[in-house]
Amino acid sequence: MYMRDWADRLDAILQLNGRELLTHAGKVSHKMALEKSGTEYETFKEQLKSTEKEESLKELEEDIENLKKLQK
Repeated sequence: MYMRDWADRLDAILQLNGRELLTHAGKVSHKMALEKSGTEYETFKEQLKSTEKEESLKELEEDIENLKKLQK
């Protein structure tokens, strides 16, 4: 079996599942894709920092509550 045969089989499977096949180069250039991925990654990093900060504050609050309970 050759690579072309595998590609044809995969195309057939995708079509059976109702997927549209990309038969052309597409509309997005490499430069546009890199810019979009960079922007999305920066957004992700900011959300991750925010989530980590919130979790850290919650953990700190829990520690304070536990210390208060121990002192009583």
